[in-house]
This record gives sequence, structure tokens and C-alpha cells, in this order.
Amino acid sequence: MSRRRCASLRTCVALAILLAGCGGRGARDWASVHEVTPAFLIARTAGDPAIAADRHGRIALTWVTRDSLGQDLWLALSADSGLTFAAPMRVNPRPGSVSSDAESRPLAVFGPGGELLVTWSERRGSDPRVADLVARASGDGGRTLGPTVVINDDAEDGKAVFHGFPTLAFLPGGGVFAAWMDHRETTRPGAGREPSASLFYALSGDGGQSWSDNRPLTDRACPCCRPAALGDANGLVAVAYRSAGGGRREPALAVSRDRGVSFALDTVLMTDGWRLTTCPADGPALAMDGAGGGHYASYTGTVEGGAWVAPWRADGGLAGMRRALSDSLSHAGHPRLARLGEATLIALEGRPRADSTRGVVAVRALDPDGTLTPWLFLGADAGDGWMATSDDRAALVCWTERGDEGGRVRVARVTRRRR
Repeated sequence: MSRRRCASLRTCVALAILLAGCGGRGARDWASVHEVTPAFLIARTAGDPAIAADRHGRIALTWVTRDSLGQDLWLALSADSGLTFAAPMRVNPRPGSVSSDAESRPLAVFGPGGELLVTWSERRGSDPRVADLVARASGDGGRTLGPTVVINDDAEDGKAVFHGFPTLAFLPGGGVFAAWMDHRETTRPGAGREPSASLFYALSGDGGQSWSDNRPLTDRACPCCRPAALGDANGLVAVAYRSAGGGRREPALAVSRDRGVSFALDTVLMTDGWRLTTCPADGPALAMDGAGGGHYASYTGTVEGGAWVAPWRADGGLAGMRRALSDSLSHAGHPRLARLGEATLIALEGRPRADSTRGVVAVRALDPDGTLTPWLFLGADAGDGWMATSDDRAALVCWTERGDEGGRVRVARVTRRRR
């Protein structure tokens, strides 16, 4: 069989897998789905994907590969909302130097003027548990990347610690806010203590080319749950994270009104009694509505189905009851949120109750009046999902499709139908 025929067959198989993961026709009436996985990823073993988008049709897709040297970070760009992608480029200059897993994966974020910033955990040596948080900045949408810059300011201390689980938010005027899990002050188990970690943050005034001193945000963070940060045009910065203390794993929110210089609010949103001796490795998600609030989503072991969503406001934390997202799904977690016009797009990883043998990335919209669309199921053995919205009606969703030969990254465009 020719290479072209093999590639075509692989593409058809991938598309069939994608469509097989969708719900019934009724579930799909609110949106259409088209696979836009780049051809160079169809048969490539890869994982830990993430995706970023802006309102000018620019898309940045990142993923991680592994070989005998270690892990590498790759970036592919699209200028037409994900319909086509340019050839991928390796982001880490030193081969095999990336430290990544699904919860602490690399990511990219676009600025308002087309700037792009890519961040990841970079191994200092051969141990992936000893890593610095680094970034490369671009002023031309990712076509060219600047030098690698270390964000954490303790790199020269020589202490063998890990910096990872990054989250980024562009601020007005080209500023950037970065927060991450930092183990320089980690409490290790023993003598009656439980493991914990700190969240640190730093600011950049030049799009990520240089960074401020590092500042502690909290010392009670769950040590393996990724935080989520967002900023708006008014300088509001919100950070969602999972707190840890006394065996509890609870959702928390920190809010700054001065572009991340200081945080006036840092609160546990609710005490639901979830206690866990191990780490859930399942961080919260955050969406902003541009009016000083938005939606917060998290996973808990105290409610059926696990995942929930609730509104939040910058001046007080939660602004309404949490709403369970367990319908039609079991073992649902790893929430992602994004604004889709006036609605909030929700993504979870779980298993359809009608077919618990299949793992899917499930997507739905929450409308301003509180209406939830049916779930849209993507993938056949899917996990490690991520998403970004490119305009008021369309989102790009990526995930890892697991198989006997390793993971494969898949990308789909979800477009909301006009009502």
C-alpha cells in the first residue's frame, strides 16, 4: 500500500473515531464538529496537548513527544482558525529537556496584539523532578521565538526542587502574569505533616522577555493540581487553585485588582468535607465574563459525578449555588472552561453512562439564562483534554487518543449553530 493511501486511511480512521465519540443527533443539534488534526500528527506518538487562540484566527497547538533523550515540546501555528497548520517546530533548544505530564503540561497564550508566550518545565539535569519554569516569547504570533528565559528566581541557588504546573494571563499594555507550583518551600510528609506546595507568581512588562522577583501567593496549595489564571482589560487577575490542609482538598480563589501586584482576596470557596490522603491531580478551571466575575469549575469526591460549576464574583468569591455536571457522565473530572460569546463552554473528561467502556472529552455550553446544552462526546479512548475559543461561536478542542502503540493527539473544531 502506498504512503499516500496509508495516510489517507489513517485520517479516515481518526475521523471515524472522532465521530463515534459524539453523542446522538439530538446532542449534536447545538453544534457541529469537524476534525482538524494536522496531518503530521495523525500517526505520531504524542501527548500532553494544549491549545491557545485569539480573535484574529491565530491558533497555537502544543504537544510533547518522548524518545531516548527525554521529552520535547512542539508548537504548530494556524492563521485560519485551525483549518490548516504550518509545519511544527521544536520549542526547547536542548533536546529531551522538557518535564511534562498531563496536569503539568506546557502551554501557550496569546496577547491582545498577537504576542505569543510559551512556557514549560525545563529539567536542569536528568531528573524530571528538578526543573525550572521557563518561557519563550514571540512578538509575531509565534513565527519566531525569543531566547529561553527562566521565570523562577531561585534557579542559581542550586536547590534541587521542581517548578511547574504553570498558568499564564496577558494583561493590558503587554504585561503578563505567571503563576506556578513551586516546591522551594514544600512541606514533605513525616512527623505528622502532609505534603503541600506553594504557589508563586511573577510579572512581566515586556511580553515575557524578562520577569519580576517571585512572590508567594499561598503556601497551602495541593502539590499536584494545576492552578488556572485569567486577567481582563481592567487589570483584574483571578487565580483558581485547589487548597490543601488538614487532609482536605478544597477549591480556592485569589483575586487582584492591581494587575497582580497584590491580592485583596484569597479564600476557600467552600468547605465540602472532601478528604483525601493522596493527591487528586485534578485542578480547577476559570472563566471570566468581563464584568468582574464569571464561572468556576472543579472536581470533588463529595458529590455524584464529581464535577461542578458555579458563578463567582471578584468581590466575594462564589456568587451562587454550585451545579453538578454528572448527568450522562460518570467519573467526570479535569474541567476546562472558556467564554463562547455570552455563554460559557464547559469540557470534562469522563465516561458516558450509556457506554462506560469508552473515555471521552465531553463538551457543552452553559447559556446566560442557566440552560445547559446536551453533552457532545469527543473521542473513543480520550483524555488530557484542553480547549480554547477562537470567536463567539467556535472553539478548538484537543486531547490525547490512547492506543496500544501510545497516545495520539487529536484536534476538533466545535462550532455552535445559530439559534
